[in-house]
Amino acid sequence: MASGKPTTVFHSAGLRTFVLGLLVVVALFALNARYPQVVEMAELKASDLRMYARPGRKPLGVVAIAAVDDKSIAELGRWPWPRSTMGRLVDALRDYRVKVVGFDIFFSERDDDDIQREQIAQRLRAEGLSPAAIASTLGEGHDLRFAKALRTQGMTVLGFPFASHQFVNAEAAQQNAGYVTALQTPPPLAYGMVLKAAGRPAPILTADAYLPPIQPLLQAAKGTAYVDIDSDADGVMRSELTVVHFHNRYCVPLFMALVSEYRDQAPLSLGLGPAGVTSVAIGDERVPVDEMGRMMVDFRGGESAFPRYSVTDIVNHRLPADALAKKIVLVGVTGHGLGDRVVTPVGADYPAVEIHANAIDNVLQETFVRRSESSAGEEQVGALVLGLAISAAAATLSAVWSFLMLLILAGGYFLYAQARLWLDGSLVGVVFPLAAVMLTYVLLASFRYATEGREKRFIRHAFEHYLHPHVIASLMDDPQGLRLGGERRHLSILFSDIMNFTSRAERSEAEALVALLNTYTNAMARLIFESRGVLDKLMGDGIMAFWGAPEEIENPSRKAIDCALAMLDELGRLRKDDPRFADLDIGIGIATGEVIVGNFGGDQHFEYSVIGDTVNLASRLEGLTRRFGSHLIVTRRTLDEAGAANYLVREIGLVRVKGKEELVPVVEVVGRAGDGVDPRRCERYAEALRILRQGSADSARQAFSALLAENPDDKLIGLYLEKLAAGDHHAAGEMVFEFETK
Repeated sequence: MASGKPTTVFHSAGLRTFVLGLLVVVALFALNARYPQVVEMAELKASDLRMYARPGRKPLGVVAIAAVDDKSIAELGRWPWPRSTMGRLVDALRDYRVKVVGFDIFFSERDDDDIQREQIAQRLRAEGLSPAAIASTLGEGHDLRFAKALRTQGMTVLGFPFASHQFVNAEAAQQNAGYVTALQTPPPLAYGMVLKAAGRPAPILTADAYLPPIQPLLQAAKGTAYVDIDSDADGVMRSELTVVHFHNRYCVPLFMALVSEYRDQAPLSLGLGPAGVTSVAIGDERVPVDEMGRMMVDFRGGESAFPRYSVTDIVNHRLPADALAKKIVLVGVTGHGLGDRVVTPVGADYPAVEIHANAIDNVLQETFVRRSESSAGEEQVGALVLGLAISAAAATLSAVWSFLMLLILAGGYFLYAQARLWLDGSLVGVVFPLAAVMLTYVLLASFRYATEGREKRFIRHAFEHYLHPHVIASLMDDPQGLRLGGERRHLSILFSDIMNFTSRAERSEAEALVALLNTYTNAMARLIFESRGVLDKLMGDGIMAFWGAPEEIENPSRKAIDCALAMLDELGRLRKDDPRFADLDIGIGIATGEVIVGNFGGDQHFEYSVIGDTVNLASRLEGLTRRFGSHLIVTRRTLDEAGAANYLVREIGLVRVKGKEELVPVVEVVGRAGDGVDPRRCERYAEALRILRQGSADSARQAFSALLAENPDDKLIGLYLEKLAAGDHHAAGEMVFEFETK
């Protein structure tokens, strides 16, 4: 594709390109439908880059983390700790006036010390001790101490996991140790209001079993909520599940339960429709989710974006008195050797408890990232529009402009998607639309490169018969030189013709004549090409050529004269080497001036040629070579531009050719200066002409007569003597020759 200004001509090649673009777009949509995971995986990574390349929001300052970290383990002992330690933690949090506590830790089994205590109690009962004595001896159990602390604090939600998140009607529950399929009392926290649209709701995530806390803790806690977080296809956790269906209950996650309690038990509502989850709300605040009920988490930063306090510092009351006042405190494991660390967009070894902290902060600040089926539809529309637009651009514009259009389309769509993300949190996908526009462009650009390369090869092959390879290369780089129509240029035009060819043709066999012409034409065309000229026409035994277009060259007049002399030299070689050329002679005429050059003709057929008065003059000069007995006649303008000192010449005078009123000074070029041609003949001719121009007609007649005696066949001198005898010359001695025929 050529560079330059855009053109909107939708020609057949452009139509083929556009149709190919349509096919490419359709193929890309089909591939995406067949293998959606390819784009999905790429989109996940692109979304991470887009989201976290922007300035992140700071946490509101409401959420803090009580961390089971290496420091706490060093001071409080090996993990897991006795439940009494957890009781001490809850008591300390109550002392710090924490408003809500959430445990991202499971308490599905009895404390190990309590199990041993029960075994001792059974032995003491067997020995006859009373229950009071046993209680006095063993003291209160760890689980009961923890339960008592929970009941006293009154605002603690315990987390639990589900066994699986299969779709409805799973065949059997996942029988992991401790997981139960029966609903325990009290049951998990659930949405207080579920609104179902008309029609059958689409299936949502459903659990088969769960791992509740043990009964004493279950009874003592404010409530229980699940902590499950599902990863995306690439194993990265980006979303929180806002609802899981279990035992005909629509259970709520820990992060939403904590926000509800923080807002004084704000009501939780859920909307379901034929497409799946339609709405999730906490009080009047709507939480944007997709059709599966997943809320994308807008992470506030890397690890430790939220205040994190070691459990040991909390238990031992080392924090400032107001450090945790009126806050939501999440208790979770953060130690690197303790597990419960996951992969997220902001870290590959990220504490899971901090995902819940980010989700809580998203809801409290009401800053969400939205992605749903509607945004996926936007991607499809975007891909279609971009694919069609770049197809039209590649079909109608040049390479530079179509590439600029690619940048505009791709950049514009990306900026639009980023604006949607920054302004209203809508995560519109970019991978498929950008892949569609880029792949379509690459394929169409390759197609046009290949087809236009083929066309260029065809043009090159065609023009090899008319132009020198250097000229062809120039045209391939800048085809504007061959645009349809014409332009005014300063050129040198050459016409050559074989003398007396008609009579020769009458007495020659056609095959022999054609063979002779082919040999002659090949030799002359080669010389024209080597001089960087254009072979315009082959007219039987005639040749028309020009210099200075489509490639601009230095001194086209000199190129034309040098080529003409080379043609005469080549003819001399042919006469010497090939008997067929023994009596063959040619005449050449050259004129230089302003002409119109370009592609002329109709839509179905045109040729690259020149038109203008200079063309006609060059043709007439070629005809005058027979009248003057010369081989090469050029206009004085041509000789002056070429440099008269470079050649041996004989000035002819002024001629008025057929069809032209203006007198034109013309010159016979005998040869090149210094190439072995005897200059004395030209010098004696010039001396005779000088005498004539001085007004000495008789002396001039004597000088010309002496020259004619030495060269009886010199027609030019004979014409001069005829003119002198008739007194037909200007006062200044300038001869004028008029011819009514060519």
